[in-house]
Amino acid sequence: MTQTDGPTPQPNGAGPAPSLPMFYGNPLLLQSEPHREAGLLPANGFGFAGKAVSLPLCAGEFAVAQRHYPIAFVEDDTAAMPMVITGLERDRNLFVGADGSWRAGAYVPAYARRYPFIVLESPDKAQHMLVVDQASDRFVAQAGPSSGADRFFDGSGQATPMAQSAIGFCEAYFADHAATVAFGQALKAARILVPNQANITFPDGTPHTVNGFLSVDEAAFRALPSATVADWHGRGWLDLVILHLASRLSWQVLLDLRAERVAGVATRS
Repeated sequence: MTQTDGPTPQPNGAGPAPSLPMFYGNPLLLQSEPHREAGLLPANGFGFAGKAVSLPLCAGEFAVAQRHYPIAFVEDDTAAMPMVITGLERDRNLFVGADGSWRAGAYVPAYARRYPFIVLESPDKAQHMLVVDQASDRFVAQAGPSSGADRFFDGSGQATPMAQSAIGFCEAYFADHAATVAFGQALKAARILVPNQANITFPDGTPHTVNGFLSVDEAAFRALPSATVADWHGRGWLDLVILHLASRLSWQVLLDLRAERVAGVATRS
């Protein structure tokens, strides 16, 4: 079977992309008979994302995400896929606290909210199948009464409300991701993306560069042929580009969060 969404490169040369999507270590296709006793512990935060300096973003999230994160793009063979930048330095997600909580008031990308679930599409593309990451500390192979976990299947082998909710969320994500791929393919074909970097000076005077991502070249965007503009307007893609350009203001959010974290460390010292 083929994974529905692939690995995501990260800024600042975070190393080669893994063969599995980010965060997923040991995916398990859930089936009622072999996994009748398996379940999931209640959500315990986002500690699994504490080192993620970028996260995939879907088109439907641009409007809310741009208020909190710079939106950038990474390119693969067929499309340019959007991501939010969540950190300025390697392995430091500025939105995840030491206790695993996401920063209060900040939008949590759907990619993180979906974990540890994902859906796979059957080879004939007729069915979506729910997968859970066994490597998650929430996964329980034997969800007995004392485990505190919710089972994936009930006594008759039907999906429990928890599993049904996960399927619904993952299918909505799948649809938004597919729409995002179409947008990313159009961006790549239009050749309006350029390599970019953020040159930053920290409050102590230390210069720092965040690189390895693409941004829309505004001049090239304004010069798009009228037929392309009309087509993109009808698809809502012009709005997405504008939101991406507006998100550049959110680099300051990252700087402020880093300064806040550094000050907190200094205070505790």
